[in-house]
Amino acid sequence: MNLNGKSVWFDSGAAFPIAGEVVEVTRNRISIKSLVNGKTFVFGIDETNRFGIRIPLPPEGVNDMITMSDLSEASILWNIKVRYDHRQFYTYIGSILVAVNPYYMYHDMYSIDYVRKYENALVLHAYPAHIFATASVAHSKMMSDKINQCVVISGESGGGKTQSTKLIMNYLAAVNPGKNKLITEQILEASPLLESFGNAKTVRNDNSSRFGKYIEIYYSQKSIVGAKLSDFLLEKSRIVTHSTDERNYHVFYELLEGFDTEEKRKYGLTTPEKYFYLNQGASMAIASKSDAHDFQSLLTAMKILNFTKVEQETIFKILAAILHLGNIYFSRTVDDPSHDLIQISSKTEIEWCSHLLAINEQGLLQKLTHKVTEARDERLLSPFNLEQALDSRDAIAKALYATLFSWLVSRINQIVRVNNSVDNSIAILDIFGFENFATNSFEQLCINYANEALQFHFNRHVFKLEQEEYAKEKLSWKKIDFADNTDCLDLIGKKPNGILQILDDESNFPKATDQSFLHKCHRLHESNRLYGKPRLLKTTFSIRHYAGEVEYDVRGFLDKNRDLLRSDAIDLFSSSRNEILADMFRDIREVYESHRGFHFKTGRFITMKAKTPTVSAKFSDSLSNLIDTMTRCQPTFIRCVKPNNDKTPNKLELSVVLEQLRNTGMLETVRIRKLGFPRRYLFEQFAKRYRCLTSNPMDNSDPKEVTIHILNTLPTKFTSKYQIGITKVFMRESLEQHLEKERTQLLSEAASTIQRTIKGYIQRKNFEKQRQAVLILQRQYRRWIDRKK
Repeated sequence: MNLNGKSVWFDSGAAFPIAGEVVEVTRNRISIKSLVNGKTFVFGIDETNRFGIRIPLPPEGVNDMITMSDLSEASILWNIKVRYDHRQFYTYIGSILVAVNPYYMYHDMYSIDYVRKYENALVLHAYPAHIFATASVAHSKMMSDKINQCVVISGESGGGKTQSTKLIMNYLAAVNPGKNKLITEQILEASPLLESFGNAKTVRNDNSSRFGKYIEIYYSQKSIVGAKLSDFLLEKSRIVTHSTDERNYHVFYELLEGFDTEEKRKYGLTTPEKYFYLNQGASMAIASKSDAHDFQSLLTAMKILNFTKVEQETIFKILAAILHLGNIYFSRTVDDPSHDLIQISSKTEIEWCSHLLAINEQGLLQKLTHKVTEARDERLLSPFNLEQALDSRDAIAKALYATLFSWLVSRINQIVRVNNSVDNSIAILDIFGFENFATNSFEQLCINYANEALQFHFNRHVFKLEQEEYAKEKLSWKKIDFADNTDCLDLIGKKPNGILQILDDESNFPKATDQSFLHKCHRLHESNRLYGKPRLLKTTFSIRHYAGEVEYDVRGFLDKNRDLLRSDAIDLFSSSRNEILADMFRDIREVYESHRGFHFKTGRFITMKAKTPTVSAKFSDSLSNLIDTMTRCQPTFIRCVKPNNDKTPNKLELSVVLEQLRNTGMLETVRIRKLGFPRRYLFEQFAKRYRCLTSNPMDNSDPKEVTIHILNTLPTKFTSKYQIGITKVFMRESLEQHLEKERTQLLSEAASTIQRTIKGYIQRKNFEKQRQAVLILQRQYRRWIDRKK
C-alpha cells in the first residue's frame, strides 16, 4: 500500500494520537509531518502500531460529531481543534452543544443579525452550530410543546459558563421581549449587577462565578412576564482572604476606580492596594476588564432595577465599611504580660465603620474584642485573644457582605416577580465549575459536590434513563457502559456516613475539631476506593471525582460549616439607625430565633428547638431541590470547555481539552447519540404531529399503524434511524430533523396557499364591490343624461 501523502494518526509521545500526513516513505522508514506544530517524526517501517490511517475532516471540521464515521478519541478531539482554529467555537453532539471558550469576545458572532438568523430554528442543524441555535430550539419547544425547558450549562472554571448564560438571556430577550419591555430589561440588568457582587478573579478565570445561580424566565401568551433568581453558596471566605494573583469580589475594585475624589472622601476611601481585604493577592487590576467602566454599568443596572438613591448609598456604605473593617488591627497590651489581652490600634477605622453603618461605636468595639456568654439572666463578657479578635473582625465582615448579597437577590426578585398567570418557563443554570487548586477547602468540596450532582443529572438523562427505556420498550440495543458517579455522590452526601453528614455531626459538638472530623472520615471511609487517606500525618483527605482526584485540607472546615454570627452582633446591626441595614439583620434575627428559641430582647432561651442549619445542610437541601426542579423540565445541555490553563485568547491545547472530554464522558456521549435513539414519541403524538406528511390521512386508523405507515413512506436511508417500541417510536436526531424540516416546509406552503386563497377571495370581493359600484354610477349617470335630453 502506497502511504505517501496519506492522512494518519501517529504516536508523538504524547498521551494521545496526533493528526499528521505522510511526507516520505523509504524502504525502512516512514516520515510523518505533524499538523499540530509542523514537526516531522520518523518511524521504522515495522512500527505500524505507532501510526494508522486517518479519515480527513472537512476544512472547517464537522458541525455535528455524531455524523462522523470515525468516533475515536483522537478524531473527536481533532475535530474540535480544527473548528476552533477556524473560529467555529461551537460543535454539536446531537442536541448537546459543546462550547469552547475563545477567551475573546467576537461581537459580530452575537449581533442582531445572528439572532434573526437562528430565530424560530426548529431544526437545530439548519445552520452552523451556535449557542443561539440551542437557545432557539429550547424556546421553540417551550412554545410549541408547552413544556418547561431548562438549559444546563456546565464545565470547569474558565470554560465560559457565565458568558454563555448572558448570551442565552440576550437571545431570549431579543426574540420575545414581552409587552412590558422594562421587565425584560430589568431581567437582563440583574446579571451584570450580580456579576459585580458575586464574581472574582481566580488563578483559573478572570471572571469566575463564586456563587451558583438558577434563573427562571416566565412566559405568558408568548411574552416574557417576569423571572425568579435562586442563588447558591456564595464563597464567603473570599471576602476576607484570597490567594496570590487572585482578587476579592469585583465590586470593591469597581467602587474604588469608579468613585471620584469627593465620593471617596465621603466614604473615607482611597486606592485598592491600601486595603488588607483587597491586596493579599497582589493583583489590583485585570487586563481584560475596566473596573471604572464596569462601575458605570453597575450604576446603570441599579437605575434600571429601580434601586433608590438611599438603597444605593446604603450598599456603598456597607462595602466601604467592610474595607475599613479589614484595616482594623490589634496589638497585645504590654501592661499585663501574663495575660493575652489585646487592644485596637486603629481607632480611625472603628470610627469610619460605626459612622457608615450608623451603629454605636462602643458596641462595635465590644463585639470586636469581647465574647458574650449567655447565662440564664445575664450576659458575661470575656476578652478575646489576638487570634479570636481577628476571627471576630472577619466574621463580621463576611456577615455584612453575605447579608447584603442575599438582600440584593431578594430585591431583584421583588422587582422582576410575576404579577399574573404563567404559561411556561425557560430556566438557565449557571453554577460554579469543577475546581482543583493547590489548596482546596470546604468551599471546593461543596462546589465539586454540586458538579458531581450535575454530572449525575447529565448521565441520568443521556445514558441511564435512555437505556432503561430501550429495555422497557424491547428495542434491539447493545448496552453502552458509562462512568456512573453514584458512588462518589454517596461518599460525599449520603446519610448517615457521608462526609458532609460527618461534618454536620461534628459541627454540633462544641468540643469537636477539624482533626476529630478528619479521623472520623478516615475511620469510616479509608476502605472506599474513591477515598484517599494520606500516608503522612497531614490534615487532608482526597476524593476521586469524575473530573479527577482532589485533595482537601480540613483546616477551617468546622468553622466554615457552622458559619455562626454571634447573636449580640446581629443585635447590634439590627439596631442600626440605617433602616435598610437594620431590616436586613432583623430578617436574620428572626431566622435565628425560630431555630434557636432565643429571645433577643431578654437574652433568654425560651425553648429547646432544632439547631440552626449548617452551611452544608442548607446547601445540600438547595442542591436537592434544584435537581428535583430540573428533573421536571425538558433539559438542554451545554458543555463548556476550557481551551488552555493560562487564559490565552484563541489558543487550544489538545491535552487540556482531552482531559475534560474524558472526565465528563463526552466520548461516550458521542457514541450513544450516534448509535442511540434519543428522540421518542408516543404513537398518538407522532401520528398527530406528522400525519400531514402522508397523502393517505388514515383518520380512523390505530395510531401505531399510522406511525408505521408514515415511516414506511420515508426514503430507505432512514430505515436504520428508528425503532418501533411497545408504546413509542424511537428516532435518531437526524430523522427528527428531516421530519421537522418536511413538516415545517409543508405547513409553510399550506399557510402560503391559505393566505393566497384568502387574499384572492378578498380581492375578488373588493373587485366585485367596485364593479357593482361602477355599474350603478354608470346607470345613474345615463339616466341623468337621458333626463336632461
